[in-house]
Amino acid sequence: MSSLQSLLLLRREERWPVFSGCAAGFAVLGAYYLLKPLRDEVFVGDRAVGAELWTGTFLLALLLHPFYGMLVARVHRERVLPILFRAAALLLVGLYWLLHRVPDPETVGPWQEQAGSFWSGRWVQGEQGWQLLQGSRIWLQRGFYVSVSVFNLYLISALWSALIERFEGPPARRLFGLLAAGGSLGAIAGSALVAVAFDSWGSGPFLLLAAGLLEFSLHALRSAGACQSRAPMHGSSFEGLGLVLRHPRLRLLGVYILLFTLGSTWLYFLTADLLQVHLPEKGDRVRFFSGVHLVTNVLTLGMQIGLVGRLMSSRGLLPGLVLLPLVSLVGFSALALAPLLSVLFAFNVLRASSRYALAKPAREALYVGLEPRDVYKAKNFLDAALYRGGDLVSGWAFQGASALIVSGGAALTLLVLPFMATSVGVAWRLGRQTDESQG
Repeated sequence: MSSLQSLLLLRREERWPVFSGCAAGFAVLGAYYLLKPLRDEVFVGDRAVGAELWTGTFLLALLLHPFYGMLVARVHRERVLPILFRAAALLLVGLYWLLHRVPDPETVGPWQEQAGSFWSGRWVQGEQGWQLLQGSRIWLQRGFYVSVSVFNLYLISALWSALIERFEGPPARRLFGLLAAGGSLGAIAGSALVAVAFDSWGSGPFLLLAAGLLEFSLHALRSAGACQSRAPMHGSSFEGLGLVLRHPRLRLLGVYILLFTLGSTWLYFLTADLLQVHLPEKGDRVRFFSGVHLVTNVLTLGMQIGLVGRLMSSRGLLPGLVLLPLVSLVGFSALALAPLLSVLFAFNVLRASSRYALAKPAREALYVGLEPRDVYKAKNFLDAALYRGGDLVSGWAFQGASALIVSGGAALTLLVLPFMATSVGVAWRLGRQTDESQG
């Protein structure tokens, strides 16, 4: 046990809280990765309205932000996470019920949808009561896409806010990589289960399993001591934006996040376009995404267990923040030269693993030393509203560039390279400033 503790940089009194924190991360990320391949396939299958899906995602994130701010300001913090997580679990159960009530387009009842009509994809009252028209399942799938895209950000942001407050101070850099490893294990388990069971189970059981994992995560957080009784933080529901604008480190982090979302959006849309050509079947696309997630999280876990804590303790946050934009710069260059499925797979894996293994723990460590109000309110604004706002602008920019550039994906890929080069400089400055201020 002592050799394992030495490898993990873990002290005896930290064993149970860290194990419980890892279990909470396992459950939350496991739930998300049960749903992520299904969500991503909806985007590829409905690629014609991809920018509209991202618009809906941003609008929902923006709509929920003041409610989250009000919740944090007025409710004791030990109740914030149960409210958020159980609301998400109920949503998943409701989506499961609706998806089983709505007929597939191949098995339509007497009501026929008229393309482009006002009632397209809506409820209609018929002789047998309220019925759903053909095409309603498409709208439910779009609702599923938007809901998962928004709630995963809120839940993961709230999870890390609680862990940051629980493991504050000098141990944070040493332990954050290990805490993130619990999430990677959950992501591996979720991705592997989807890859193995999707053909026989379909989509529905994964929604119920994800809801159960969210409930389990609450018990794990309580065991870690991350849901202790703390007074509300008061203040305005919209205070997150003001906190970001007033704090130099948070302002620079906002720029870093916007450039990151540009790269993520560009890769996401390019991936969807290439998969429509190379993998026209839905099941093949789900397995592609599951494979990407599985390999990504195996690599991520290996780095998180033995590398991240030592790197952040000895070298600071700068290496973790800079590696992701460097990988993005090299990856987009490779994809422009060789837009192949193998290159696409490798780029997705390497970018995501550098993000989750190094950039994510480094980003969370940026909040160490800040007031709890800054952590909860500003972090949620950055992780949800600003993140999805960046997605929205980047998505419409990609659509506009696609309409103007007729030469194809290589030219579109080259467009993003100057922004990725800029993000390297922003990451360097952010890492240097934070390492100097945190000592």
